[in-house]
Amino acid sequence: MRLAPILLALSLLPATALAANLATVNGQIITEAQLIAANPAAKGNPAVAEETLQTLINRALLLQEAKKEGLERSAGFQQALANEKDNLLINEALAHYLAQHPVSEKETHARYEDLVKTAPKHQFRLREIIVPSYADAEKIITDLKQGRNFSILAADHSQGPNPTLGGELGWLADNQIPAPILAQIRKAKPGEVVGPIPVPEGFAMVQVLGERPASVLPLSTVSTQLEAELRNQKTAEYLQKLRSQAKITLEATAGTRGKKP
Repeated sequence: MRLAPILLALSLLPATALAANLATVNGQIITEAQLIAANPAAKGNPAVAEETLQTLINRALLLQEAKKEGLERSAGFQQALANEKDNLLINEALAHYLAQHPVSEKETHARYEDLVKTAPKHQFRLREIIVPSYADAEKIITDLKQGRNFSILAADHSQGPNPTLGGELGWLADNQIPAPILAQIRKAKPGEVVGPIPVPEGFAMVQVLGERPASVLPLSTVSTQLEAELRNQKTAEYLQKLRSQAKITLEATAGTRGKKP
């Protein structure tokens, strides 16, 4: 039997008629109100309503079978039920605390101001050649002075990022650039190459392709993220307060017995 036409017809009936049953599963009634409660998107959408109804039928069948087999009395189910109850209570406790201590607009604005103060001031567009030895680096510098193309040398010799792209690193904020490299590129002009500079992988030659002021996203764009961070901070502080007020004794476990703290 196709259910979509039936559900479409039901959607055209008066409100009193919408209380009619949509299905009966071994005597268990499924109503339109239950369907909408399960999936509000089903209201006025026959295709979604049909899919949701089939899901409710499947759930009813599985629940009936579970009760028939007495699974709700099993030790596993009782333990899972207890765990879920604990989880719900824990979430409720945190929600209750945060409702009493909401993140204020003032707190969000203050966090944003801190973000602005610590945000990078400049961005540099760079490309880089990294070679393992100083002798290799000197040869690269000589080739560059003789007019060899930086990108071709990077593709041929670099052991750093993106050699096939000429060692292109894209735009990097100043706080993303290692201090020894940053100190030299700050004094360089666009197109200029600095190096060799010692780096963990060997020696780097860096070409500055451009420089621009770093931009900071507006408060309206990051407010949701900042509020989430502040809620996490409040939660951590609340838990720390509870721990400081509690008497907590750590018992030795199998992995720590005999070990000194």
